[in-house]
Amino acid sequence: MAQWQIKELSDLTGVSVRTLHHYDHIGLLKPSVRSANRYRWYSEGDLVKLQQIMALKSFGFGLSQIKTMLHHQPQMLEHLQIQEQVLQEQVAKLKHVQESVAIIIQQLKTTGSPDWQGFVTLIERYRMTEELKETWAGKALNQEQLAEYLAIKKQYPKEFELMDKLVVQINEKQLGDPEGPDGQRVAQVFMDITKKTKESLARQRKLGADVLRSMKEGKITDTQLTPEGNVWVGKAMLAYWIKRWENVYQEITKNMSADPAGPVGKKVTKTWRDLIDEHFMGTSPSFITGIMLWQESGRQQAEFRERVAGLSTQDMVKQVHAKILFDPEAISWIEKALNAH
Repeated sequence: MAQWQIKELSDLTGVSVRTLHHYDHIGLLKPSVRSANRYRWYSEGDLVKLQQIMALKSFGFGLSQIKTMLHHQPQMLEHLQIQEQVLQEQVAKLKHVQESVAIIIQQLKTTGSPDWQGFVTLIERYRMTEELKETWAGKALNQEQLAEYLAIKKQYPKEFELMDKLVVQINEKQLGDPEGPDGQRVAQVFMDITKKTKESLARQRKLGADVLRSMKEGKITDTQLTPEGNVWVGKAMLAYWIKRWENVYQEITKNMSADPAGPVGKKVTKTWRDLIDEHFMGTSPSFITGIMLWQESGRQQAEFRERVAGLSTQDMVKQVHAKILFDPEAISWIEKALNAH
């Protein structure tokens, strides 16, 4: 069974040594183990009790109330009901805490025992919510959107932390050319994060659509990136994808003498399809292809409506970015390879 001295328990929980001495002095939490050399140690049971104290303290209870509640479990329901009324007056700031206390009260009514782990989880949620208030999400998103954002962030804390750091670097113009090494590195990190978080793709898509509606209605006027940051990321991502496709094209031209229906054709075909799958990232190809065509048609329509004069031949050619379209032999080779495999 694990045991801790006071400094070790302080390091483990984040509760200061001074506070632990105070809890000992008032009889709220005393080390329950005494060794042969008369050193005092905190047990696993003491750790659980400290978590309970931290949870109740975060709800606004005083130390004397907490001591009474921990010593007299039947009175805990009455104390929590009173505290719930206090929380209702602070609903704008502590709405999520109030809802959780209501759930815990119901648990006490039915089981007579509160879910202490739920209390500790609530503390973490509250801490994250308070931190988010000073970020773009805390200032721009409504309460429901922020709750969903927080839930997804809690599922992928490392990925969100990395993303937040990159956003700061981009917004503060700490990075170099978006089409150079910095841009390629950031684009790769974004893709890696997308892969790691794809299990929550449906939730992200739903939240994204809701945020998009808020933007359309003028309720959200800023994005996480500055306008210049959005341009930087756009350039970086486009350069990333174009480079990937041009690498595939180079593989095709390098292997034109090989049979497209053979092993080389199979390898290039796999690279081609893997790149498409990476574009779609867990989304149905038919769905995303339709969305891309729809979106591109709308973009072109808006462009033509704003255009007064027609494009010259050279200007039209400049809009053709897929080099393979100028290479009919390469087109024929990859079509045969794709049909064969």
